[in-house]
Amino acid sequence: MTGAWARDIDVDVSVIQRWGASHLITLLEPWEFSELRIECLPQVVEGQGISWHGLPITDGAAPDQRLLERWPVLGSMLVRSLHSGLRIVVHCKGGLGRAGTVAAMLLLQSGAERTAQAAIGSVRRVRPGAIETAVQEEFLQQWAQGLRS
Repeated sequence: MTGAWARDIDVDVSVIQRWGASHLITLLEPWEFSELRIECLPQVVEGQGISWHGLPITDGAAPDQRLLERWPVLGSMLVRSLHSGLRIVVHCKGGLGRAGTVAAMLLLQSGAERTAQAAIGSVRRVRPGAIETAVQEEFLQQWAQGLRS
């Protein structure tokens, strides 16, 4: 069982694997793994043949250097995966702020959306309430401008 929910991590990851995910991006802080009792997540994911990427973002915040330093290589690889038809799961604790922000980054970098507002709108259509804070919205505005320059 994990966290406050009556969940089985092996079953959950198996469902993700059957859905066809090739990559799972975890945006949790290191301490959140213990809080949620999912310390074994990377091993369970990799054991199901899914590439696991830990990119911590502070809850309510925008991506910081921990993600941004790895993003040029990882983001390009993820976009290539998307363009080749592979599936990616992006998650945080609640699935709104951090996950929504990174999903919007992927939409922008892949060219699926051209502006931050369009990317935010696309994410919110499938996940109402996503991208929760002004800091996250402002980050995406700057991210989109940087991609265009």
